[in-house]
Amino acid sequence: MKKIAFVLLSAIAGNAIAQNQEEVFRYTLTQTQGSVRSLGAAGAWGAVGADLGAAAINPAGLGLYKRNEMMGAIAISSISNEAKYNGNTASDRRTNFNVPNFGAAFYVDLGYTGSGVSSLTFAFGMNRLANFQNNEVFNGKGSNTSIGNYLAAKANGLDSNTFLSSEWDNDPVAQAWRLSMIYNDNSPRKYGSWQDISGDSNYTMRQSGQVSSRGRINEWHASSGINISNTLYLGASLVVQGLRFTQDNTYRETLISSSVPNNQYNGSSINQYSTTTGAGLGGKFGAILRPIDAFRVGISYHTPVRMRLNKQYQIVTKATYDGLTYTQDANRMDEYNYQVITPGRLTASAAVVIGKFMVLSADYERVDFSMGKLNDTEGLADFSNSNDAMKATYGVASNIRTGLEIATGFSRWRLGYASLGSPYQEQVVSKSDGQRHLITGGFGWLLDDTYFFDFAVQGLIGKNYITPYGGIPSSATNESLALNFMFGTGVRF
Repeated sequence: MKKIAFVLLSAIAGNAIAQNQEEVFRYTLTQTQGSVRSLGAAGAWGAVGADLGAAAINPAGLGLYKRNEMMGAIAISSISNEAKYNGNTASDRRTNFNVPNFGAAFYVDLGYTGSGVSSLTFAFGMNRLANFQNNEVFNGKGSNTSIGNYLAAKANGLDSNTFLSSEWDNDPVAQAWRLSMIYNDNSPRKYGSWQDISGDSNYTMRQSGQVSSRGRINEWHASSGINISNTLYLGASLVVQGLRFTQDNTYRETLISSSVPNNQYNGSSINQYSTTTGAGLGGKFGAILRPIDAFRVGISYHTPVRMRLNKQYQIVTKATYDGLTYTQDANRMDEYNYQVITPGRLTASAAVVIGKFMVLSADYERVDFSMGKLNDTEGLADFSNSNDAMKATYGVASNIRTGLEIATGFSRWRLGYASLGSPYQEQVVSKSDGQRHLITGGFGWLLDDTYFFDFAVQGLIGKNYITPYGGIPSSATNESLALNFMFGTGVRF
């Protein structure tokens, strides 16, 4: 089965680091959102309301407020990775401190006791959609495959007479050609790798890679909810997403054995560093129906978000021959502007609320990852192949979130579970391999019905695949465990 999730060396020929379907996927695969209270119940809060987590899932829930509220939270996040590649296992982890959310809700009582609009609630705040803090490593042995083969294939059709131009300084193909990792094969537009030219037909490389990611997507919102006759609640949010993503990728290969005696080529490395920043605008709309006090159903829609992004990148290639290392470094950061459109989200929710004693809730969310898209904003690139690959690689993910909250005196106890469906087409990655599991728990304490403190812990278990470069016969299988410890406090007035 073909497994695709992340290609370590995403650089391509053409003086730019690739913007491809994997990038759209990265900015779409956001984490469960909400307040610490709702996150303790796996974010299954779409029909519950009266909590600032409603602004993240279903803004109609703001209409159930009866008081003002201000809250904030901090979190400690840790992700552990274990990658298996060609019989070898490597592991790494990353821990960081972050702010998952904060905000305020302001309740306006219109004084109507009959039918009609009885109250309004306005809310403002921030939710963290994605936390990109992560370290991944892998290493193992590969037979008869080299980065030079991949770069030679990428170079075919390009004129090597231009490779000494400064315009190509930050391109891995030109750098590899300058370092003799690839050669002209009887034509300035045809290439072979060092292994091809030297006749090395049977060789083994030790291959290793390191992926270090940093950054986040924060969503700022201005939201409102309407209470109509204490039965129907409507809500809307205007959201601005701000993105910063930094990635430092290094691929290394070292020649272990060769069919060519005294092979001069010892190995090479390619480092890619990039920083992507930008922002996008979107909206959220929702409704909740409460036919009786104990039962609520809701529906919400998150529109696609158009994000205008700027990427700055630098590539450094090194090759070692007979123990001497040579380097190609542009000593500059090049940049590119483009647009990513993330797909919309549709959520249906239901909740049973028994007074102040118990909340039992469930959300069903549908996201069609194949609807993500890349657009060129400078007239310099054609993203049709990447957009076609988006449709061929990704599909519809069905996410199911369930949560429980039980109150005992001043205490609130919470449990939750979410099954996050595979975003891949079945022929690319199986449903079981693409699925992720979220297990949550939480505790809350309420003082004088005014001050509250919440704690939640989440464990997200998943799997992804790291392919060192295109065309390689095997991928590293990376299993991850992401833990989030969140602390929140607030006041109602």
